[in-house]
Amino acid sequence: MPQLRAILLLLLLNGLKMPAAIGSVGDTTMVRAFDHFLHQNCNSGTGRFLFPSDSARFYKVMLHYQLSCPSFGCDIYDRIATLKLLRPTGEIDSTLTLAPSFTVNGSRVDTLTCVLDTAYAYSYDTLSQSIDSVPLPGLTVLFYTDSLQPFTPTDTLTVWPLYYYQYSFDASGKAIDSTLIAPDSIFYLTYDSVWSAPFEVLEPVEIARAITPFGEAVGLWFDVSDYSDLLRDSVSLYTMVCGYSNGWEVTTDFYFIEGEPYLEPYRHVNLWNGTWQYGNSGNPIDTHLQPLTIAGDTAAGFARIRLITTGHGFGGDPNPEVAEFYDVTHHLLINGDSVSQRLWRADCGLNPLYPQGAPGYSSTWYYRRANWCPGSFVTPHDYIVTDPVRSGNPVIVDYELEPYTVTGGPPGFYFPEYYIQSQAIYYQAPGYRNNAALLEVLRPNDAFEYNRMNPACGEQHPLVRFRNLGSDTLRSLEFHYGLDGDHSTVHTWTGALPFLDTLIIELPVITQTAGSHLFSVMAVNPNGQPDEFGSDDSLNCTFTTPAMYNTSFVRVLVKTDGAPNEVSTSITDPAGNVLFSRTSYPAAGSLYIDTVFLSNGCYSFNVFDSFGDGLCCFGGSGYFRVLKGGTATVICNANDFGENYKKEAIIDFNPGIADEPELDRVLVWPNPSTGLVHLNTSDERGLLTARVTDISGRVLSETLELPIDRHEAILDLSRLPRGLYFLERSASGWRQVVRWVRE
Repeated sequence: MPQLRAILLLLLLNGLKMPAAIGSVGDTTMVRAFDHFLHQNCNSGTGRFLFPSDSARFYKVMLHYQLSCPSFGCDIYDRIATLKLLRPTGEIDSTLTLAPSFTVNGSRVDTLTCVLDTAYAYSYDTLSQSIDSVPLPGLTVLFYTDSLQPFTPTDTLTVWPLYYYQYSFDASGKAIDSTLIAPDSIFYLTYDSVWSAPFEVLEPVEIARAITPFGEAVGLWFDVSDYSDLLRDSVSLYTMVCGYSNGWEVTTDFYFIEGEPYLEPYRHVNLWNGTWQYGNSGNPIDTHLQPLTIAGDTAAGFARIRLITTGHGFGGDPNPEVAEFYDVTHHLLINGDSVSQRLWRADCGLNPLYPQGAPGYSSTWYYRRANWCPGSFVTPHDYIVTDPVRSGNPVIVDYELEPYTVTGGPPGFYFPEYYIQSQAIYYQAPGYRNNAALLEVLRPNDAFEYNRMNPACGEQHPLVRFRNLGSDTLRSLEFHYGLDGDHSTVHTWTGALPFLDTLIIELPVITQTAGSHLFSVMAVNPNGQPDEFGSDDSLNCTFTTPAMYNTSFVRVLVKTDGAPNEVSTSITDPAGNVLFSRTSYPAAGSLYIDTVFLSNGCYSFNVFDSFGDGLCCFGGSGYFRVLKGGTATVICNANDFGENYKKEAIIDFNPGIADEPELDRVLVWPNPSTGLVHLNTSDERGLLTARVTDISGRVLSETLELPIDRHEAILDLSRLPRGLYFLERSASGWRQVVRWVRE
């Protein structure tokens, strides 16, 4: 979740505390579990890790889940990536195995018929007119006769398979007759039943699910506070990414923020968990999704059911979109009352990680899918069941899918299936009445996650997201904000935001000047009362104003792909007024040029694709470009952008005004990271110079010609120790310096 990354980046840049022991409210303890665990050829991994003790109190627990590329490259396809907690159940079990009475060359055979004397292979030499023979290799038989150690061999014997002798040959040396040797030994396989040593049964609880991008690295944030009671002391974790093309390295960092929790979980009950084919008449998915009973609990202060469902597979009959590309609504029944679960992600084409795709491979990252997008986290569907649980009576829950039967399909089609994990979670009573949390600043913000809406014109409204973490309905909240340490601008929001709900609002415009700035915002006095937990009330983020171009007009170039009817373009001012638009591009594979004269000001240059697949990939490769006046200077350039692409820039035709360096489209991510840094730039090809210095200005690394490929350059700084650094990148006469944190 982008907002979590923003919070952690703020903490890091302001001195993130990682104490060895539990400290004061707001302190943060980081625990690294899996560290670059390699997933290849569909392997899984388990590990046991030391987490904070049961006595500690945590306001929030966040997980930074990182998918990085091995030295031989990332997997080029989109895969399910899961992280599960293996919790003890208290149930003791053992495993029944069968120990064989013997093996032959290390393998088990039902019956062995053999001889104990050496066997020979015979041949006839036509030159010498004589019969020759050579010994055949023997078989090694291991016997197991000790019932106390049934897998330890007790004897070894070499035997030979049955063979023929007394061969008769014709004049050409061909065998025409022989005699079979009778066996002198026959061994029959028997088994000894053996129980393994008793062990405690571990139950998997899924805490995070993501979908890997196409051949790219990504870092994702998850709020795992709902599992804080399980992430204590010694914890067993399970990681899985199934793929057969190259691989992935998984790193999991947990951040424990101390303080009284706004919701404290105390019980988790697994419901329906598994991957089942959808539409298989021989094994209907409904047989696996039977009604379940969860216990009532009058002591529960809050309770909810969590459903994590993603659809996969496609190409069958009668509907080839099922289940991956199937926009469908499932239903959760709670004591007979139905609530809906719409399985759809319509925002894949707005993924901040774009373009995606390994060199030489096409990618479909922008397609809408059944509750997932490549390179993004999977969002759970939560349903509040506090009232029926608190009644103390058993609660009947059922999960219903739309009826569907696969009737066939072309050879090799992907049978549809749903990957389902679900839980009932019980909590203590909410810890706060008046508590509002700032989650993220969407604009202005230079962070990678917000690159589709930044940099923003100075007249744009700041855009922030906040959440009500108090049990009282949030009806008012004050925002104090400004630039470069100034918080003098105040805006009071009023409304009605229930417990745990979030809201995005636009704040009144603040005046920006050219260059780089720090935007700060605080959310205080929820419902006119002091905030009961103040450590999540403020956010800071750096941003750079749009680049400036000295011209009175621009040229808008569109080269269409195979679907020109999907494309439209526009130029708007910060108020949303449309100064230029074009909705008709009649011919495929054609170049269209429009000249647009603009007065001085800041403008947004926009391209849209109604199908959501950009101008890059199918039916021909096109592009959207905006050029400065009558020159070849590129203001913006995009083709593999998904649903839409926007670039804001300042136009100023006053004499003596020079173009400002193009800084805004060079983005550093992830930040913080473990050392592999991606530099996304508006240039599709070219070279960058990258220099890394420490806080004293000492140069630690310098790469003079870092290649840009598909709008991206990659810098490996994993050899540097953890800490704060300054990353300077330059090209074509401009330079830019940003702070970067090595985790």
